[in-house]
Amino acid sequence: MADWVSVAEAIACRIQYEYNCGRQKLIREDFVKLVSAEVLQAQIEGKVEAEFNHPDLPGNTRIDLIARSPQAQNIQALVEIKWVRRSTDQMVRQWAREIVADVLRVERVQAGLAQGCDRIVLVAGEAQEMRTQLWERRVQAGNGNARENVVANLLQARLAAADAQAPRTISLQNLGPAFQKFIRGAASELLNALPTVYNIRLVAHFATRHDGIECAIWKVTRPQQQRVVRSANILWPPMN
Repeated sequence: MADWVSVAEAIACRIQYEYNCGRQKLIREDFVKLVSAEVLQAQIEGKVEAEFNHPDLPGNTRIDLIARSPQAQNIQALVEIKWVRRSTDQMVRQWAREIVADVLRVERVQAGLAQGCDRIVLVAGEAQEMRTQLWERRVQAGNGNARENVVANLLQARLAAADAQAPRTISLQNLGPAFQKFIRGAASELLNALPTVYNIRLVAHFATRHDGIECAIWKVTRPQQQRVVRSANILWPPMN
């Protein structure tokens, strides 16, 4: 499968090149998807496809990229992509919430062709925005408690060597009210069948420089035991 460390480095450096050429205003998420597809296609023998219809969610929900095996139609990788940047309009994006929703979307895919695939959430962005909107993003724990970090509770934080980190097990059923509310606000179509547990690992992280472009890649896996799902209302029953 893909070398995700190389993928992260290539994507960050390609976008940094565009910034160095003064073309930062032209960079949108579609461009990051294109760059990601080009880098991923160079890593695998099968085809890379964009805008794959999510088989287990209603409506027009799509996975940004998939990579298929060369001989069969099996899916080798499901990739959701985010481009975190300073807003140039009046829209306020909740980047951390959208990224957690992407984690749950790739975890949700049940199709037999996707069994054993890499379930990937790839986030590229401007380093300053990545710091404030993702790595340092906190939510109020409630009851006067200190604010808690989103990455530490729902993703996996950076260590010196990302490729040496073991997966983290995230237990949604043990989340406090603040993070329950955070996930409820992420994506309504996911709330009818949330996993009670998922595993996540930061498999790659690369930054061109302190104030440059950064790329982080998380891989989502399911526990080895039987997958258990609950609706949000059952997983987090209202408190009397």
